[in-house]
Amino acid sequence: MTKDLDARMLCAHAAQDRAALIALYAEAADSVNDVDASCFFLTHAYVFALEAGAPVAAALHARLKQHGREA
Repeated sequence: MTKDLDARMLCAHAAQDRAALIALYAEAADSVNDVDASCFFLTHAYVFALEAGAPVAAALHARLKQHGREA
């Protein structure tokens, strides 16, 4: 994850901007080369999407399931 992405995430947290947080955590998931790290970020994006009632939650959930993150 880049310093720029980290800074944007911190600003989104400070502003409590759920839409931005969803997008930024999904972006972070796509930016790492480790499945566990990617799923860590995807989980955060998914939780923010659920809290916001965002339609993208289904797609994030599907990505997590593809990596075996649901029992």
